[in-house]
Parts: sequence; C-alpha cells; structure tokens
Amino acid sequence: MTIMSRAALRYGDMQILTSTIKWLVCFMHRKAVRLIKSGIEEDSKRDLEKAQNLIFQLELALDKTDENSKILAELYACCYYLLEGTDPQNVITARKILETLDETFSALARNKGH
Repeated sequence: MTIMSRAALRYGDMQILTSTIKWLVCFMHRKAVRLIKSGIEEDSKRDLEKAQNLIFQLELALDKTDENSKILAELYACCYYLLEGTDPQNVITARKILETLDETFSALARNKGH
C-alpha cells in the first residue's frame, strides 16, 4: 500500500468519525454501490458479500414504526436477496436501487442544511 493510499484511507476514516448520521447513511449507500461495482468488474463474491453486510446494517438501523421505514426495509431486503444469486442482472438491479437511494438521501441531507 502506498503512502497516498494510506493517507486516503485515513482521510476517509476521519470523515466517518466526524460525519452526522445522515451523511453516514449516504456513505454506506455509496460504499455498497462501489463494492457491487467492484464485485461485478472483478467477479468478486467477497465484495458482493461486503455490500450485503452494509445493506443488512442499514436495514437493522431502521426504526420500522412508520410506513416509509417499512418500505425502505423491504428495498434493502430486496437488494440483499438480489446479491445472493449468480444472475448478473440481479446484481445490476441491486446496484441501481442503491444508487437511487444514495441520490435521494444525499439530496435530502443537502436540503436540510447540514
């Protein structure tokens, strides 16, 4: 690992430690998308499993007392399931869902002014 890549990882770690919850959710969506892309490009089941772990953590963190949270939990469950199989189209569909969620959550976080 080069000095620059270590510095980038350290910078990323500091961003995580100082982020608000809503930006952490955005970060987790982006990270899952990157892992899925890597899993597709490198045919890496391990990256897809890491993406599943992030999706599972996002689902667990939901307070499922309102209808929106329940629907979001179903989307996460769907993405998790789509990453289980070997069909590349399912993996791409999961990536597209998470990209849309990332765009939505990022826009909401920006509009809240934090």
